[in-house]
Amino acid sequence: MANNTNLSAKVNALKQGFITANPLSKDAHERASQVLPAGNTRSVLYSEPFSLTLKSGKGPRVTSLDGREYIDFVSDFSAGLYGHSHPVINEAVSEALATGISLGGVIEKEAQLAEILCSRFPSIERIRFCNSGTEANTFALATALAFTGRKKILVFENGYHGGTLSFSTTNPLNLPHDFVFGKYNDVDATKPLIDDSIGAILVEPMQGAGGMIPSSKEFLQFLRESANSVGALLILDEVVTSRFHLQGLQGIWGVRPDLTTLGKYIGGGFSFGAFGGRADVMILFEPSANGGRGLSHSGTFNNNVFTMTAAVAAAQLVTEESLARVNAFGDRLRERGNKIMQQAGFDKISFTGYGSAVGIHYHGTDRDALRDALFFYLLGEGIVIGRRGFISLNMAHTNTLVDQFLEVIEDFVTEYRLVV
Repeated sequence: MANNTNLSAKVNALKQGFITANPLSKDAHERASQVLPAGNTRSVLYSEPFSLTLKSGKGPRVTSLDGREYIDFVSDFSAGLYGHSHPVINEAVSEALATGISLGGVIEKEAQLAEILCSRFPSIERIRFCNSGTEANTFALATALAFTGRKKILVFENGYHGGTLSFSTTNPLNLPHDFVFGKYNDVDATKPLIDDSIGAILVEPMQGAGGMIPSSKEFLQFLRESANSVGALLILDEVVTSRFHLQGLQGIWGVRPDLTTLGKYIGGGFSFGAFGGRADVMILFEPSANGGRGLSHSGTFNNNVFTMTAAVAAAQLVTEESLARVNAFGDRLRERGNKIMQQAGFDKISFTGYGSAVGIHYHGTDRDALRDALFFYLLGEGIVIGRRGFISLNMAHTNTLVDQFLEVIEDFVTEYRLVV
């Protein structure tokens, strides 16, 4: 039987230990809060009583303002596929510094990057760049609606496609599109929602912020067939899932979308987004399209020298072998983590995900307290994860580091299974 009082006391002790160990981060948070709401400018990083302030990163580790080193299992929420300060990318950044920071004109690297991405993803015949996954999905939706001449967009509960396209809760910041909400991975519940009023279907092949829940192959195939039958465009948000395979999850499941959105790691650590797909759709961006009324898509930093140069360099690191290696780390962590729980008879924590992406789920009435307990326990052992239960593996990780994480998980379960 759970001992709520004991669990609460343990969580409070862990938090107090965190406060005591990180006085400089506390001071930095208090200072930042005077000018930044919540002390940050990226809501996912907010954490009570305050967030760690980081000052550097190298390989699989980050160092805090207080001088403590942590194994980083966040990997900048999947954007940090290469680990921190990868020498290939560092060299590319030095090259960019030598050629100019913001040239305000077309550069060769943007065409090189486009060739790389069109080669990786057979569904992408033409592509355009922007500055984030949020922008990529925003432009992809606008493109699809312009092409189909319709207004309605089918999205899915708990889906996340950026700061203005977040569907886990009611979000006042969401774009004012005419959204229709389907149930992820549920063909029967979604089928009645699809008719010829739908202009676009936007879906993640694995819900990331929604808990690392992979789609089924059958569900994506159903959406492909449904889009065909009603004349809608299928948009696959592969901002995160493109790191699982050279052709993304669309390649693994054999589902060819009309448009694909990309971002995060592809920029080599710099701000990046992209949307692309069928040539007959993307031709809308030719000035001569629609009788000289082609779509206008601008952005001062869409082809900035840093991102284009780093992305082209980083692309050489992305191979079938390197992605398979990182996926194996995630598979090992997830499978062994669930086995630890099963062997301990502890059903309050479970691990989900695909490949290098791992979601930790907490169950029962004390799940919020349990989440905080594990988060601060791991910090105390020199390991950082996303507080909500987010883990992303990267190229700098090793089996030894994964095993170290799992050993801490075993210790945690041994200590906490009798009080939850």
